[in-house]
This record gives sequence, structure tokens and C-alpha cells, in this order.
Amino acid sequence: MPAGSRPLALDVAIDMILILSENDDHVGLVTESLKELGADFYVFNPADFPANASLTIAFDRRGISRRLLRTSVRVIDLDQVSAVWVRRPRRPQAAEEVHNEEQRQWIALESREFLDGLWQTMDCLWVPGRPRHTHFRYNKIYHLGLAAKLGFTIPDHTVMTNDSDEILPAYTESCGRMVSKGVYLPASAIRDGEQHVARTHFVHRRDLAAYRSVRFVPTIFQNSIPKKIELRVTVVGSRVFAAAIDSQASRVTRDDWRRFDNDRSVYREYRLPLEVEKRCVRLTQALGLCFGTIDFILTPQGEYVFLEINPNGGWTFVQELTNMAIATAIADLLTSASVRTA
Repeated sequence: MPAGSRPLALDVAIDMILILSENDDHVGLVTESLKELGADFYVFNPADFPANASLTIAFDRRGISRRLLRTSVRVIDLDQVSAVWVRRPRRPQAAEEVHNEEQRQWIALESREFLDGLWQTMDCLWVPGRPRHTHFRYNKIYHLGLAAKLGFTIPDHTVMTNDSDEILPAYTESCGRMVSKGVYLPASAIRDGEQHVARTHFVHRRDLAAYRSVRFVPTIFQNSIPKKIELRVTVVGSRVFAAAIDSQASRVTRDDWRRFDNDRSVYREYRLPLEVEKRCVRLTQALGLCFGTIDFILTPQGEYVFLEINPNGGWTFVQELTNMAIATAIADLLTSASVRTA
């Protein structure tokens, strides 16, 4: 607590919503909807811990007796939190007063482990899901296997490898139409001090020699799926919001719509077949989630091909370009007493 400040009274609001985020544009849209619903919420950035916030968990013989979050503006009884929304928060970091780099790293690690343990004890609704085994919720290998078990069509001739001898056979099997992708979501790397997101790349024959460098890092190789349109599907609880992306209308987005050319690659609301829609909900539930963004290709033959699911993918651009009320759906989910995750 800052020097000279008065102690804050314990906040005993019942059914409050805790938002773990650095307050990006997604949070702004949802909090506006929460205000309209009259919900009590608080946005907490874990990067403020332990430098500018304190957390306490106490036990007695029967178990946990107290969980408190104290910041400069509120003291929150975490036992009264009915829902937690995790929207890409930053990790804990040491206070600026700590200058030794080894000490800073140790503080950050200890604080991260503390938070991970504390969050696991909170038995409430978590969006997109409880922070248990979250690593596998971002793993494309796991996603593809699970999607296939649930009945989705997945890209044929998918090879994930760091064996350079596998590349030419995969290219031949794809009849010269092959793409490469990163394994992990979000696939990104630091280059020259800046973050670069790994996109989907079409593999040309002249590139095959360069791809022998996969011996240094595993890479995904897949058949290039013919595209009529692409679909960005946002699942919120049991609600499904599908957006069609006319990615083939622009050379920029032809291989990967995430390169964005909104003037040509038009977005519109799309009605999925009921069975595909149900599978999307079942997939998020199978991952222990109640939110996820799923990418599909719709082929010229009318086949829906599953690509991947992102447990915390962006959706503000979809709402802006299609006018689908995704933020309102998330606010409804957070305030719903009837929805609970295991």
C-alpha cells in the first residue's frame, strides 16, 4: 500500500467478476456490456503483482480460510468472485526498485507460481477456461487429433516434423501444393527486438532446400486446401458466431487471411450447418473451455475443413466488421450464474 494512504475496507460484493488483463480493446467492449447489465467487475493486471498489488491466501485446519486481492483502489474478497475472465494478461514482474537481474527473474518466477496456485483454488466460472493444463489448449498437435475424433474433417497429408528428409515426400504427396505453419499458438518470435507473428506460407519447389533448416525446429506441413471462403468461428458458451471471410478476393490474404485486406476480403455473418456448429461447442468443451475461436476453410465442394482453435483468439475485428454481438455474449456468460466449469 502506498505510504500515507488510508487502509481500504474489504470489498464484500457478492458475485463480482474479476478480469485478468492489461485492459486491451477486447476488455473495453465487454466492460461496457457489463456496465449495461449492472454487473460489478474489476480489471486486474497480474503484471502489477507483486510490485503494486498484494495477494494473500490463508489456511486453517479445515483448508482455505481467506483469499484477498489488495490494490491501491480496492481490497477484494476473492471468495466472492463468481467469474474470472482471462484476456491475455501480462506476467508478474519485479518492482523497479529491484535492480539485480537474477533477483528480478527469481521474483517473477516465484510470483508466477504463486498466482498459478492461487487461481487453481478458485472454484468459479473461468473464461475461456480454468488455468489448469492451459498449455495443451494452445497445442495444434492436440487440437488436430481431438478435432478428428469429434468428427471434423482435417487437412489430409499433415506432417509435423523436424526431420528434413520428410519434406520432399510430403511435397510430392501434396502434388506441389503444400503450406508450412508453426506448431504453437500463438506462433511468434522475436527478431531484432520486435515480435513477429508466424503466418501460413505456401511452399514452392524452389523453397525446399531452405526448408531443410527444420532440423532446428519442428514445423507443420499440410496440403494446401482449395478455398471458396474461410471462416472465423467464435464460440461463447453454447453460442456460436461464424464470420465468412472472402480471403480469395485479395492476393494479400489468399494464403493467410490474417494478413488482412478488409477492403477486398469482405467479412459477413455466416450460418454454419447445425452439426458443424454443435461440433464447435463440443470441441471447446472437450478442451475444458467455454470460449474459443476456430478457423475453417470451406472448399469449393462445400466441405468444412478444420484448421485450428485458439483458446483466447481475437474477435473485436469480427464484431466490428459483421455487427455480431460477441462482447454482449461474453458479458452474458460472465454474469450467468447457471454456467459453471469443472
